[in-house]
Amino acid sequence: MSTPVTVTRTGSSTFTASNDRGGRVTIAHEDAEDGFTPGELLLAAIAGCAQLTSENLLTRRLGQRAPVTVHADRELDERDPDRFGSVRLSFDVDLSGVGDVTERAKLVEAVERAIARKCTVSRSVEHGTPVEISLPG
Repeated sequence: MSTPVTVTRTGSSTFTASNDRGGRVTIAHEDAEDGFTPGELLLAAIAGCAQLTSENLLTRRLGQRAPVTVHADRELDERDPDRFGSVRLSFDVDLSGVGDVTERAKLVEAVERAIARKCTVSRSVEHGTPVEISLPG
């Protein structure tokens, strides 16, 4: 299954990413007011994938209306500042209503396992997916 994305230049250092379902997002330098840098989009993709992967586990225990926020941040590679050295995900979710400490620990482990096994984005980043580039000749 393919999920193509198209990125089109719309102005000076400004681009629009779109998909076949009508989704759109602005990509720009970090000094642009409305838009995401490519690095921020990668962080959003990792956090969004973690959210989608863990949603059923969390809402089954916390309810469909449970607020869950995932914060994503990165450290730059000290030897190569144009590369992420690591990415940190931090879940903002209230687990106090989930049984005792042991039950909460089991839920946390299940969420971590699900993300490690099923989150396509973080798995691709962790395993170093090759990128092929093609320009007209």
